Amino acid sequence: MSVFVIDHNAESTEYISQIISSLGLTPKPIKSLASLVTTLQLETPRLIIAEALLPGYDDFIVLQYINDQEQKELKNIPVIVTTSRSKREDILKARQLGAKGFLIKPFDKKSLIQQIKLALKIKDLTPTKVAAKIGHAGSTRRQQQQKISLNSINTERLKSRILQKIESIPSLPAIVYKVMQLINDENSNAADFENLIVKDQALTARMLRMVNSSFFSLSRKVNSISDAVVYLGHNTIKSLVLGASTSNLFKKSLKVYGYQKEGLWQHANLVAALARYLAKSANLTPAEIENCYVSGLLHDIGKLILGPFVEQFADRFAPAIAANKPLSQAEKEILGFDHGEIGGILLTNWKLPTNLVESVTLHHFPENATVNPRETLVISLANNLSNRLGFALEQPVERLSQEQREKAYKMLNLPSDWEEQHHDEIITLSAQIMELIDKL
Repeated sequence: MSVFVIDHNAESTEYISQIISSLGLTPKPIKSLASLVTTLQLETPRLIIAEALLPGYDDFIVLQYINDQEQKELKNIPVIVTTSRSKREDILKARQLGAKGFLIKPFDKKSLIQQIKLALKIKDLTPTKVAAKIGHAGSTRRQQQQKISLNSINTERLKSRILQKIESIPSLPAIVYKVMQLINDENSNAADFENLIVKDQALTARMLRMVNSSFFSLSRKVNSISDAVVYLGHNTIKSLVLGASTSNLFKKSLKVYGYQKEGLWQHANLVAALARYLAKSANLTPAEIENCYVSGLLHDIGKLILGPFVEQFADRFAPAIAANKPLSQAEKEILGFDHGEIGGILLTNWKLPTNLVESVTLHHFPENATVNPRETLVISLANNLSNRLGFALEQPVERLSQEQREKAYKMLNLPSDWEEQHHDEIITLSAQIMELIDKL
């Protein structure tokens, strides 16, 4: 029976782990919220002991994360909170968020054991009593584990390797988060954006080249970031910063997915632009339109992580694709994840908004979206349209059927022949995007 221990202090983690071990339980130190997210994909602990304030996050972030889970087995994990703060409002907030225990540092062994007793509803926590309490469940689990095939075991190991690979992807540059903070600040102005962005001369140069491309078709040349903010608005500036900041990450060869050299980067930008254009046609709000652009840019980021594994198991993917099995289904069956799911986990680690996470996770399954189904539907259609145009591709890839497209356009209150009506504009837009990419 494992107990997850989350504390930024190594000595505190070791102290708690020793007490847990003395009870016959298995401590599992978790170093960060990102590690918690990935580890929960593989294992459900019996208990979590978490520090109230993790550096870089809101108070009680672990409690908030557990509360946000839809799966009952995750939502019901008991959590004991530890903290060096003893204010009454902190204790009340922890209880309101569902904490099963609250310990003020420094605490002794007896206090921790008492809290574990209450959280697990076990009166006697000596190792033999714990074993007796969970003996039946443990026996059942062992029997189930013995039935697991070697293939399943290997799949779990593979999934663990994939999740570890996520940790190797660098976080978004700090400037992206600072720009987002300015966007959410009602008192920010164009000068604030310029003062922030000009600190990065390379980023400034790339953004000005993008702003002055034919894609934006501004009436005059823009020479400063503040002018760009005035002309394009805060949300568009966010999209530009994200696009300019992630270009090096996406500029990789992914022939295993059927892309030309740097094809993933070209595809990402084309889907982003088509998503923005489609969102405008569907009368989404200005904020939703830019959300679609960002989601379009990031929708295939999971392929950066899964690419090496797809290549490793190419002998299994080839017959699946030859049999017209959808790529995302083949990924799921062979690797345990599809690229949308992996992209969603990465965006969660990056602390991006839930609607963006959903659009990336479900861009092949928009019917399952609940946070903002219209945004996810736009990404799905834009991705499909880009694939059918064939830009950046060396071979055909997964596409929606005519019936699926017509149904999707209807859900966006657009005519079923929207693509035919906008054919010329789409081709012009695609050419402009290729020019824009050259400026990055």
